[in-house]
Amino acid sequence: MERVLEERLREAVCVGDTDAVQDLVNLGVDVNTRSVNGWTALHWACKQGYLDVAALLLKNGADKNLRSDIGETPASVCSNQQILYLLGISGDNLRIMNESLHTVTSAYNQPDFLHTAASLSKTKNNAYYESKFVATSQDELVLKIRVANTADPDFVEVELPRSELTYQALLYLCCKELGLNPHQIQKLRKLPNTRLRKDKDIQRLENFQEIEIVTDTANVYKSMQNVNGIASSLPTLPTNGYQSISKKDQTILY
Repeated sequence: MERVLEERLREAVCVGDTDAVQDLVNLGVDVNTRSVNGWTALHWACKQGYLDVAALLLKNGADKNLRSDIGETPASVCSNQQILYLLGISGDNLRIMNESLHTVTSAYNQPDFLHTAASLSKTKNNAYYESKFVATSQDELVLKIRVANTADPDFVEVELPRSELTYQALLYLCCKELGLNPHQIQKLRKLPNTRLRKDKDIQRLENFQEIEIVTDTANVYKSMQNVNGIASSLPTLPTNGYQSISKKDQTILY
């Protein structure tokens, strides 16, 4: 049973599931247990660039100094600068550490992420592990986005780094790719009918998921009014959708 929980911990770390990691830690799973090539859960979190998972593991006793079978520390397999800062590693220290490992790793194959995952899957004869590890080996999540209710129904493919699977990151990407301002966006909808609201919703997205951006037409109109400071020269749009003109004491809607 203990071995099964340790494998579940590695799986949860590799997919960036902080809730599952916390649940397993609460059950007493050793966060410093080693897997193939002597990697710990922290090695996998650093390799995948999951800052939240790395921070959670460190908070619960993960040893950042543990080395793999060929002498790698979690920092030596990490390219995420925020995680490296969390580990207390500067750029110069990382360079020196990698140089010291060169003579050791030159005689061995570097632990390949996909190969390691496949080996674990074959050892357990379970295709579920293999599919999970292969899916998480990608550095980017590819999404298809478009603005809802426009004359152009085409989607645009965009790439969201897996290390930045947050609602704000997706919102920023949509604005950048489609030329929108954040205040114009009313909501993000995962087709056909699911509203995206928080980071966990984004982390559950799959490659080539179709996302619609629903805009607030009133805010779009207001933003047009304020372009170049000419708000006073444009007519005000009433809430009923009609434009109006004033003539003495009368207001005519048309």
